[in-house]
Amino acid sequence: MIKFPYSRPEILNSDKEAVLEVLNKGYLTQGEKLLEFEDKLQSTFKCKNVIACNSGTAALHLLYLALGLGPDDGLLTTSITFLATASAAKMCDAPVILADVDPISGLLTPENVEKAIIKSKVKIKVITVVHLAGKICNMEGIAEVAKKYGCMIVEDACHAPGGEYINSKNKHYVVGSCKYSVASTFSFHAIKHISMGEGGCVTTNDKIIANKIRRKRNHSMIKEKNKFSIRFEDARPWYYEMQELGWNYRLDEMSSALGISQLKRLYSGIEKRKKLAATYCNELKSLKDFILPAKQSTIDNSVWHLYSVLIDFNKIGMSRGDFMNKLYDIGIGTQVHYIPLFYQPFFKEDPKNYPGAVSYYNSTLSLPMYVSLTNKDINFISDCIKNIIDE
Repeated sequence: MIKFPYSRPEILNSDKEAVLEVLNKGYLTQGEKLLEFEDKLQSTFKCKNVIACNSGTAALHLLYLALGLGPDDGLLTTSITFLATASAAKMCDAPVILADVDPISGLLTPENVEKAIIKSKVKIKVITVVHLAGKICNMEGIAEVAKKYGCMIVEDACHAPGGEYINSKNKHYVVGSCKYSVASTFSFHAIKHISMGEGGCVTTNDKIIANKIRRKRNHSMIKEKNKFSIRFEDARPWYYEMQELGWNYRLDEMSSALGISQLKRLYSGIEKRKKLAATYCNELKSLKDFILPAKQSTIDNSVWHLYSVLIDFNKIGMSRGDFMNKLYDIGIGTQVHYIPLFYQPFFKEDPKNYPGAVSYYNSTLSLPMYVSLTNKDINFISDCIKNIIDE
């Protein structure tokens, strides 16, 4: 039995009470809680528009549609990410170009983005960066490359609510404020910082993009009289029109209420994660010949959705699968984030073109990280890792 999964949501009585309040009122979708949730997200992310939806994947799909991705306008993104970052573009029939990553952080770099653009045989309209595990990309540098080649930037910030980037002038910007991007997307999946089971949102400072997304979120239904294709003399309060394809990507009231409750603990949760990450760093530093954990000096540079380390499995004489199974037998869950997209049959490409991603993938392992862990738990997990390596 797993005592320490690699991630776990924190559900308090206040969360349950918030959901129960909605159920007792009986108004379950498209109500006041959704609007309240969007308003609070807007304040948190310091942006002009927030559109909440029912998953991070839906957020990406809606945004890509609003930006006009299609057969002649492609997406460039990282090779180390979850499927949705790229598959949402394929849902728009857009070509997807992958870029290599830094072998230590797993993040896109300005250099790798530019190399991928130059090498691409298709027009790149959008560059989607991914703040992997809560680590923040070099947004300022990537923005310079994007401007040079006439591309828009999207932030897949599903791992990084509450994060911030610091530019060359030492100015701090909240992830989601879209300082260097046209829009950002977030996920509120069960193990994210804001845990709602499923959910997501788009943040943007562009009103036109926001309005496109809001309309497509609800079947592209139009109810404003001045936008109808037909003018009526008599009153028709029931009437609506669909002038383009849309989807049901709405977020329900129960999820919105849960999100409001969870959002209150976003920053306290991040501080707890930073302390846990610091404990891991201290505990694992004696294994520096085998494991490369995060450095103490970088603790504040991440919001620690995941605690991923790099392990030289050849040096410890054990496969990653065997290492994970030994931890599993002790009750410790681990995971790999992520299988590079070029290994997936749907996106298959030659791994030789992505040496950084291959190196990162071959050594990365995510250890347990969630707010209900204690320093004692981290000490136990670290001791188990040391014992396995010493066997």
